[in-house]
Amino acid sequence: MSRDNSIIPKIIVILGFLSVVGIILLFFRSRPDFQNKINRPSSPEKLFAQVILAAEPKIIKLWEEGDRFIKKDGLTCENEILFEKGVGRSYYQCQPHFWQCYWSGGVKKKPALKIDLFGQSFHVRAKANFQSIPQYSTDSRYYEILKGPYEGLNFHYGVLVELSIDEVPGMSWPLILTDTCRDVFLPERIYGYGKTTRGEDFTWDNFGRKIFIDKFYVSNQQVNEWHLLRGQSELITKDRSLWPAPALLSSKDQAAYCSFWGKRVLEAKLFDAATMTPTDQKNPLPDQVARPQTPWQRDIGKSFLGMARINPDYQLTPLDCQLAQVKGCTHKLYTTDSVTWMGMNYALGFYPEALVNYREPNKNLKTSSRFQDPSSPVHELGILGKWKGVQDKEVPVAFRCYEEVSL
Repeated sequence: MSRDNSIIPKIIVILGFLSVVGIILLFFRSRPDFQNKINRPSSPEKLFAQVILAAEPKIIKLWEEGDRFIKKDGLTCENEILFEKGVGRSYYQCQPHFWQCYWSGGVKKKPALKIDLFGQSFHVRAKANFQSIPQYSTDSRYYEILKGPYEGLNFHYGVLVELSIDEVPGMSWPLILTDTCRDVFLPERIYGYGKTTRGEDFTWDNFGRKIFIDKFYVSNQQVNEWHLLRGQSELITKDRSLWPAPALLSSKDQAAYCSFWGKRVLEAKLFDAATMTPTDQKNPLPDQVARPQTPWQRDIGKSFLGMARINPDYQLTPLDCQLAQVKGCTHKLYTTDSVTWMGMNYALGFYPEALVNYREPNKNLKTSSRFQDPSSPVHELGILGKWKGVQDKEVPVAFRCYEEVSL
């Protein structure tokens, strides 16, 4: 799969065709505002196409920013997706279950995208033209999950949807929406790995490499899609309250999941690169590569984790728990206050995280987690432990994927 570094966030791929005239388009995030400068098309087919083109920004916004459409009282489609205060709203971005909920009337009673064009108002709607997924509900779906490539388009993950226009009946327009919300680009520069020890300072660079790292842990909902596409529906997690939670797979299944989507389990050196904030972010060729102890301060003694080491009676604050969810914090998912310098979440605290480490194979686990007291010495960047690759109910291990794409 090819992606250009200059397009961040990434392109959303949309495939469309009319019932009469076949059209294939790639929609980018920004387009010139031309719709008011053209004459109304004479044929229904061309009118349909122009309205869909004009609706592009709203389609993308609904898909990528579903969290913005949710009111304070939440959603009303419990059979599809649960609205819980302990789950951050990033969970609803590029979320097919939210797409299903929205068009089923779970956000507003009569959902439609209103487009004013050629002196007329048009109403674009998604159609429930896809087979039901019995493991979720008997309702027809407003989407279908695809694994690419598909119809000549080279992508790993896509959501096929179909749109209609009230004012131009008898036509439909299928689209493929890609997950532009899942990962974040790792800037090209020199990075360090682990702690600096006497006589050894391991550095590396990713110049000429386009690496994208998952922002969050792989969730049960994402693994459910993997199981369904592989014809293993008996393995899905049916409890909707657990869908946003990290998927707890063996190291073998973690690798298989990432590979299915053309990715790999995150490497330890990439984890350090994503979490150790560079001293000068504008200089990709520093003479020395710093090894900060936390993503927020270079000296852990100035952070709440350092204070907790000194003061056993230290009282955690809500801000502390947003940065690093350690023992004593309220369990929350998809929180974004923990974001690192390049956009990844959960550098310290939260869940232990499985890593692939080719340099030091026995150091394949981020040990800092919500199961450790804030005073624990494991809450520090560069501190890794060993994981045997089998899940333990007492200390569950999460994971995430990364993708390296060609130019």
